[in-house]
Amino acid sequence: PKCVPARHIVGATLLGRNSVDLIFRNNSRVRAKLEKSCPALDYYHGFYISPNEDGMICADRDAIRSRMGGECEIERFRSLKPKRRD
Repeated sequence: PKCVPARHIVGATLLGRNSVDLIFRNNSRVRAKLEKSCPALDYYHGFYISPNEDGMICADRDAIRSRMGGECEIERFRSLKPKRRD
């Protein structure tokens, strides 16, 4: 997706210096790939995302901000789906 609704996000997990998984109310996940490596995110083990007035968080527009003041722009989103086990 290009944008995701902020009000549906219930959690997030940091996967490294360049991606964050967003967890939604319906248990689905979307991976936010960051524009560049963002070492500031894991320094304080915390970050936040502020949605725009439209209530959406969009790639190529919004950023994830660390608690120490740095920010990393979201380059793209990718929907994550579990693999079926046979």
